[in-house]
Amino acid sequence: MHSSSHKHRPELHVTAETGVLEAPAGAVFSGDALHVFHQFRPRPAEGSRWAHQVASEATYDWDICDDVVVPNQGLAQRDGAEQGTANTDANVGTNVGEVDILAGAAVPVGLGAELFFVVTHAVEDASAEDALSAEIPHGQRGPRTFTIERAEIPNLLEATEVSDDPSLPDPHVRRLGPIDIDDSACPVENLVTPSVIRHDDPAHPNEGWLMVALSLTGEADAQIVALRSADRQHWRVLGPIELPAEAALRPGRPFAPRIVSMVDADSSTRRDVLFVTFPGGAGESDEVAGYVVGNLSGTSFSVTSPFTVIDFGHDFTRPRVIDHTTPVMFGLVGAHPSLDGQWANCLSAPRYLSLVDGELFQDVVGAPAAVRTFSDYAFIWSAQLDASEGRVDVDVTDDSGQVIATISYTSDAVSVTRLGVDTRTAPLQDADSDTLTVFLDGPVCEVFADGGAVTLTSAIPAHSQISDIDVRATGGAKIISSMQTAGRHLMRMQAGLTSPEEQERYMTESLIADRDVAEGIFDED
Repeated sequence: MHSSSHKHRPELHVTAETGVLEAPAGAVFSGDALHVFHQFRPRPAEGSRWAHQVASEATYDWDICDDVVVPNQGLAQRDGAEQGTANTDANVGTNVGEVDILAGAAVPVGLGAELFFVVTHAVEDASAEDALSAEIPHGQRGPRTFTIERAEIPNLLEATEVSDDPSLPDPHVRRLGPIDIDDSACPVENLVTPSVIRHDDPAHPNEGWLMVALSLTGEADAQIVALRSADRQHWRVLGPIELPAEAALRPGRPFAPRIVSMVDADSSTRRDVLFVTFPGGAGESDEVAGYVVGNLSGTSFSVTSPFTVIDFGHDFTRPRVIDHTTPVMFGLVGAHPSLDGQWANCLSAPRYLSLVDGELFQDVVGAPAAVRTFSDYAFIWSAQLDASEGRVDVDVTDDSGQVIATISYTSDAVSVTRLGVDTRTAPLQDADSDTLTVFLDGPVCEVFADGGAVTLTSAIPAHSQISDIDVRATGGAKIISSMQTAGRHLMRMQAGLTSPEEQERYMTESLIADRDVAEGIFDED
């Protein structure tokens, strides 16, 4: 009844239509529509490309659009005058022998957007197959070079049209070629994972655009650098971002730096929030993503809040942030996808961020309505608790009755345990009210505690669909109030309507009851 594809590809979260999703790439708002771009690989031997999905009216109701940037295998460089042609022309030969199109950033421009992405090429004497990122150990440079390029989508509304041939890139996208980089003040090697935002800095009044990127050095080392630009095409390297010891960064090579500027609701002060992912330590996930709060001027980052883990679950990493009035964050769920179809990766739910006294809070806006309207098997449960004593446990069961995950909440910690053996735990601070939200969508479990001050995101392995939850309060803990919302199929199951005949009977009885009420016919018994 449930295909492998259905089990391992969630209904409400962004995932790859085919192949595997490798990273969030960028996202922008255009009016009420949310456009999300992600890096994915259609097949193991093919290069990565950028996909495009849009939620036009309601978040979680995703429509798949044409891919926006794909690697070309052109044999010759065209004349420079032909730069900026449409995607269908540019991918014939604007760049020679591209291997992968890797993640970067997107910024809104007028009615459209500009995309900043990384193009890889094989180094001399290396084959394109050897230079595929899928063939290179994570965190290593490999036999390839990296170039940051730009593309523009003049009108995002037009880019939601879908062509008959899904292998072709969107013809509305114009590739603009590589950006210009002046690194005379600070030489850099290959730059990757660019994050681009508008950012005022009195030290650079005429360069209102900021780029934060990784400069790869050697085979496996990298440092976070800052660049400035007035026009998004010509960039000047300022140098490595200087973070003082009180930033308390994790050890190891950094990955996927992102930056966003926010107003702290407590002090009304504008702060910069720098997101960085590091290798995990013993007892942790492979990668740990977190953030530092402060202010960036030039290359100096003054810290007001040290490095804080953004998500304590098994599988959240490499967040991307939309620089918006209320910033929105996506993270990658599952850093290491399986190309055999067993786990395709996805993006986390879009999380609306607020900054309060140097601490980020995450909120999933509209999730209950989306579960009820757009899903068959998703489930969300929210509660206000009194856990000053004891604990509350939420067991997630599949349709065979097996407990596949347990979420536990006490006064000082919240945890997620997969299949009874693999646990991740997040510490809790004193909160005005103890709240817990569990959002389940296929193989994805997202937990939000104490108003989104703490989150845990985990991929839940299962051989059958999620069916229900069992909630227990023990040791003096209490559930003050709770609310649950289930997908359409789960609601029918809970109502005992598991066959077409039972559903038809229910609809007939409902119509008769409605008629009797309208005609004033009531059963006196």
